[in-house]
Amino acid sequence: MITQRALQSYSGTEMYTAEIARALKARGHEVAVFCPLPGKIGNLITPSGITVNERLEDVPFRPEVIHGHHHLPLMAALAHFSRTPAVHLWHGARPWVEQVPRHPRIARHIVTSERMAPRIQAEFGVPANLVRTVPNFVDTGRYSHVRDPSARPLRAVLFGQGGFFPAELSVLEKACADNGLTLDKVGYAYGNPRPRPEYFLPDYDIAFAIGRSALEALASGCAVIPIVPQLAGHRITAETLREWSACNFSPRYYTSADRFDSAWLARQLADWDPDDVAQVTAEVRRVYTLERGIDQLEALYDEAIALPGSGIDAVSGYASYLGWMAREADALWAQTITDRQGIETLRSENKRLKAELQARTKPPPIARPFGPPAPLPSPVGGRNAPRLTIGLEAARRARIEASGLFDAVWYRRCYPDAIGQGTDPLAHYLNDGWREGRSPSAFFDSNAYLTANPELMGQTVSPLEHYLSKLDALGAALRQEPGL
Repeated sequence: MITQRALQSYSGTEMYTAEIARALKARGHEVAVFCPLPGKIGNLITPSGITVNERLEDVPFRPEVIHGHHHLPLMAALAHFSRTPAVHLWHGARPWVEQVPRHPRIARHIVTSERMAPRIQAEFGVPANLVRTVPNFVDTGRYSHVRDPSARPLRAVLFGQGGFFPAELSVLEKACADNGLTLDKVGYAYGNPRPRPEYFLPDYDIAFAIGRSALEALASGCAVIPIVPQLAGHRITAETLREWSACNFSPRYYTSADRFDSAWLARQLADWDPDDVAQVTAEVRRVYTLERGIDQLEALYDEAIALPGSGIDAVSGYASYLGWMAREADALWAQTITDRQGIETLRSENKRLKAELQARTKPPPIARPFGPPAPLPSPVGGRNAPRLTIGLEAARRARIEASGLFDAVWYRRCYPDAIGQGTDPLAHYLNDGWREGRSPSAFFDSNAYLTANPELMGQTVSPLEHYLSKLDALGAALRQEPGL
């Protein structure tokens, strides 16, 4: 059984859980997932015949071993299955849910890079003989499309990593522009999460990424330059691949002071070698595979089950954990109070600044207030409503195409599972695609728009058309204002 805090986003341990659960099931194991906060990632798991359970009482069997992510669900599972041994996989020191639990039945503590092993020993007191390294991996079956390296890089993507200051992003954008690269930003931090990176990564020559995101980009044929907030790394080459793997493809703070400015990026591109890029990709696809990772995990499960005393119920382990949690809860409570006070201070300051701005600026009089968005022509109906077809409603089609926010080529490439031969991409998006969470182009995220406009949930109009109707209504109102 695998424990996981949440299954709500296409990132991090959520996707790791989905991949290992399905791979273990494919090898003939009986698998269940305990997750107090299930979500859409559960839909990637259950079709394989794996249950995702919000309550431990609902797990359909007594597991032989627990594979634990995150200390709270793991400790709950150890308490419920009182004689089952466990392994704990530590993905990193942040966030708080990744704190390392200690219990006599946690037979192995797994880290994802060699340099994490001494840290888990020093910071959490885990004995060295209990620590094992299972490097991050990539599902090469999923990432089956590999680009041919370009003679000269032209396109770059900042993939997954967040936490950058706006000024840092501006510096990175300028560095790319100065070196002849266009830059896209993909991830929750940029309001542009894209759940199928295997489709878009092969479109880029370079990916700025770390951790599993870096591996996924390398496996897709991209050159990878790891960067984190306030620290730039160096392009991964065949010579440095092993070194980067040891630190989970992430620059280490307090080891250098490189900044991702134009001169730094120029140095990364100065010795650009398509053959070296291809060699790195081939090595990643040979060594860092899901299959090899599952082999290592299975061996550790067997070790945990076979250890003498691994099935003993050690009540003292819970006492120690709850004592630690009591201290943590007090600290979190105090931090919450401080944060709330800080928020109230910011709200007050924001209110004061707005009032000051309004006092300084006098907007021109408006003859009449803007009305609600203009009604859409023949909005998309429910499942029983007339469906858009090729040649139907030409004005409606022309408005969408003129906006530049629907990209038929991009739509076909990103959603080949939905677009068959002869299917009109625009008709598919308006009839079904947006309801299925699909976006019309790389420049408009349907799900993000629905999140920002919850009143549209359950309505019959697509997010893209609603957005265009608001623009049209605003334009019409402005044209009627005197002097505009």
